[in-house]
Order: sequence, then structure tokens, then C-alpha cells
Amino acid sequence: MASLKTRTIRDSSELVAFFNGLAVAYAEAHGDAARLLQYRLELIRRCCEGRSGVLLEIGCGTADHLAKLASVFSQLIGVDIASGMVDAAWRRVHTSPYRDRIELRVDPAEELRTIDDASVDVAICVGALEHMLDRDQVVRQVSRVLKSGGLFVLLTPNGQYCWYTLLAPLLGCSIHHLSTDRFLDRREAINLLQFAGLQLIGWDFWTFIPKGDMPRWTCVILEVLDRVGRICRLGACRGGLILTATRGV
Repeated sequence: MASLKTRTIRDSSELVAFFNGLAVAYAEAHGDAARLLQYRLELIRRCCEGRSGVLLEIGCGTADHLAKLASVFSQLIGVDIASGMVDAAWRRVHTSPYRDRIELRVDPAEELRTIDDASVDVAICVGALEHMLDRDQVVRQVSRVLKSGGLFVLLTPNGQYCWYTLLAPLLGCSIHHLSTDRFLDRREAINLLQFAGLQLIGWDFWTFIPKGDMPRWTCVILEVLDRVGRICRLGACRGGLILTATRGV
């Protein structure tokens, strides 16, 4: 594995350029793509059980999640800051039998200009918030567009993960793709949601091991630690956080 090199980001135009470049050959970097997608979808479906209507994915990337959730929701909207990602997403959903339900838009998460107030039943953000420049504003926008009682599902890296806090620094490995990346710990993530006016429903850890960002032998250690963390409820051994919150009635 080539060493991860952090790219300096000075403004939103450089962020857009990074993800446009990534979209050309975007692929899962942290393991078996189909297996990891199915795992994330199981987490999302569990959180969204009984929900329908309008689904919004913020930072939708290539729309992998939207395409697989389209059978449940009557309308699905994916927004991304990068036009290249949206173009790749259109190619991905073109063959979906539910493509008429899916809309894809270039729209920064901090603005959501194309989304009306109180128009969304469920909003999801999967592995994207950590790359966004103004996370507080993103969650405020989520609160604005959710209907009363609407649901927000957030999957994001765990800022207290031992890879980030201990092992990577010891090995001299970079943990950030972008200089503006920020990994939240549980308390920070909960505060972020609550400050935006969302009511926390629950939180948990999920298995996330950024295998594409580390030496291969380290992955084996972290897989063992993840199993220990699941059994013993040790947050430092779990790479991901999942939080659910609702907009108050």
C-alpha cells in the first residue's frame, strides 16, 4: 500500500476539484465493495425501518446507497458538491428499475439550496460529514429540510478510534485524506446534532476499518480489536459511529 498523503485544502473550490478527480475511477478502498455496501445498507435499513416518503442523501458520491434504497422510498434525492460525482452517480442509477424515483443534484451540503424547508422524511449521510468544511452548518441544513418527526441517520468515523489516536501516530502514518478532514468523537457528534435542534434517538459503533489507508498487517490487528470491541463495548476499538436523530414535532 502506498502511504496516505494528506492533500491541503484551502477553500471549497479545491475540495470540489479533489472529489471531481476522485470520481473518474471511484471505487471502494477499504475492502470488498459489495460486502461493505451490504453491511452499511443493513445499518441504514435498521435505522429507517417503517419509514418511507422522501429520502435525501447528503454527499451521495456515486449513489450506491440511493440505488439500493429506491424500492422503499417514493422519492430519493442525492446531493453532492462535486459535479463529477453526480455524473458518475447518474451512470450508476441509469440501469435501476427505480431510476424515475431518483434525482441527483450538485448542491453543497452547507447550503442545500435545491431542498425546500420541511420536505424530507429521512436524511442520511454516510462517510461524508468528516470531509465537509462547515459541519455545524451542514447539520443545521439537515434540521431545516427535515419534516417534523423526520429522521437523520449519520455514519461517520469514530474520532476516538485507536487507529487514529494511537497506532497511526506511532507508525508515522497519515490518517487524513484532506487537511480539512475532522473525525468526531461520540460526544462531539451528539453535541453537533443537538446544537442544530435535532433530538438524539440513539447511537452505536459500527465496524469501519480504513484498510486502504494503512499497512496490510495493521488491518489484521484492527479486525481482531474490532471483534474485542464488539464483545466488550470498547469504543476505542471500533472505527465507526452511527447516530440517529429526529426533528422535533
